[in-house]
Amino acid sequence: MQYLENAAPVRLSTMKYLALVGLVMLTMALAPINSFAQSDTTSYSPTAYGTYAFVGNTVLVGQTAPTSLVGQCGTWQFPLSTSATAAGVTLLPLISGGAVNTTVSSNSQQAQAQANTTSINLLAGLITAQAITAVATTTIDNNGNFQVSAAGSNFSNLVVLGHVYNGSVPANTRINLPLLGYVVLNEQIPNVGNESGTMTVNMLHVYVNVGNLLGLQVGTQLIVSNASATIYNVPAPGIIGGYSFGTQVSGPLLASSPTAPETLPCTGTNGQVLTATQVGLNLPSILSAGALTDTVESNLAADYSSGENTATITGLNLLNGLVTANVMQGVVDASVDQYNDVTLNGTDSLVGISVAGHPEITDNIPANTSVPIAGLGTLYLKEIIYGYSGHQSVETRSVELVVNQINIYGLPIGLDLIIGDAYIDVITWSGPPQ
Repeated sequence: MQYLENAAPVRLSTMKYLALVGLVMLTMALAPINSFAQSDTTSYSPTAYGTYAFVGNTVLVGQTAPTSLVGQCGTWQFPLSTSATAAGVTLLPLISGGAVNTTVSSNSQQAQAQANTTSINLLAGLITAQAITAVATTTIDNNGNFQVSAAGSNFSNLVVLGHVYNGSVPANTRINLPLLGYVVLNEQIPNVGNESGTMTVNMLHVYVNVGNLLGLQVGTQLIVSNASATIYNVPAPGIIGGYSFGTQVSGPLLASSPTAPETLPCTGTNGQVLTATQVGLNLPSILSAGALTDTVESNLAADYSSGENTATITGLNLLNGLVTANVMQGVVDASVDQYNDVTLNGTDSLVGISVAGHPEITDNIPANTSVPIAGLGTLYLKEIIYGYSGHQSVETRSVELVVNQINIYGLPIGLDLIIGDAYIDVITWSGPPQ
């Protein structure tokens, strides 16, 4: 009897153990098979625009209907989508027309972008089209492998030097434009690595490389219907993105792309500092500077991601002495640990700052100081901006001038001039902390 009394508990314990093992095995069998580690950070970054023309750092036609998901390195969120539209533009003889619709989206393991440009006339009629559509798609499978595609990209009644193209054409078809340059149709730029995959499609890309009767400057480039889709998959608790640059002018009638720009790669730099420099900047009638130095750096490890970007300018002279400074420097830092704790910090310093008519402006002014400039607009100094557009980010702008009045300098109302910009943001594997 003693044996039987002791046997019952032993038998019950065995049954419980077997039931537990069975439950664990069933749970494992039903769980989705996915090689992504929970601490990996996956981000979707599709972008698109209709038309864009430039020569060197000078923007001739700004991107029309540009659209993207949040942030330079995209977003962890899906499904998301956004779109934009724009009317045609005219800058003869380069471009006329070109109404645009763009769309970008993220879905589980897919990023996609599309740009559709209609009724466009280029190079005084050398190239015309009823519709030009670019589509770029990037996917990632359960094993972390990337696939890229331009399927769906096509032309409708494209005419180049009298030759008609419809539907799809072979990737990177080059057509010479006598006494002007050449045009590439369905320009595809795939880039697949261990931690990212990208497909960029420029459905029509004009290169001007010789002097010409149209008067277009050698080096001019024109892109119609751009779509780019990127997915990042990084074995770290966060992706650190951002950039820094010396100056940028935007607004009606006058624009300049960033000078000495440096972009922080979304897959990191392994602690290496990337540097862009420019000596002797001169934007006629606007500003001059002795030197620009912009740096970016990040380190993405399994349990900690961090980065720092800087923008430094020496010898600034803005609008013939309205604003001068010996040295300006903005520094932004970001980090995220394995517990999804994010840290952001931005600082900006000025040495030898002077604003004509404002003796109260010294090197020790507080962050985010604004100065009304009579007969011109508003001057912002030592700007530090957290959470721009809802991002986990910080940005510094040493100087920003917004023109909102008719002025003696001939600057158009609406012009926005930024000097010394450093920006950094964080994408975490589970999104913003709750």
